[in-house]
Amino acid sequence: MSFWTSQNPQFSLGNLQDEMNKLVERVWHAGVSTGPFDGQKWAPTIDLYEHADHYTLMAELPGVTPAEVDVSYVGSSLTIRGRKEAPAVAGESARTIRAERRFGAFCRTVELPGDIDVDRVAARFEAGVLTVTIPKSATSRPRSVRIDVPPS
Repeated sequence: MSFWTSQNPQFSLGNLQDEMNKLVERVWHAGVSTGPFDGQKWAPTIDLYEHADHYTLMAELPGVTPAEVDVSYVGSSLTIRGRKEAPAVAGESARTIRAERRFGAFCRTVELPGDIDVDRVAARFEAGVLTVTIPKSATSRPRSVRIDVPPS
């Protein structure tokens, strides 16, 4: 469908504006580094925090069940992937007036700045928010170095 049709220019301009709004929203909330620019219809928004001994990643996954989510770690990349199913709409003959929610498969990959203790990574899913606690390896944690002062 062309954006510029002579039959209904208002509708076509509306489509163009909707697409531009979606593009800006995707860049603003999901970032350019991973989805939705790799063919995905949507990608969850995330926050990543660094603490002295661990990282905390939080991902918003409303409408997704824990069984539909997979968290994996390879090299320095933590990946969250899964699927958000579209709900069945009562009266399938209904006309859509506005559709802003996105459904389908998703994948977000985050590069972590240091080594982690893979055996102690833990994930919790509560109220549509996935929280992944990622302990740093002993070699990645900051350490203080004691300064010896020779006796004078």
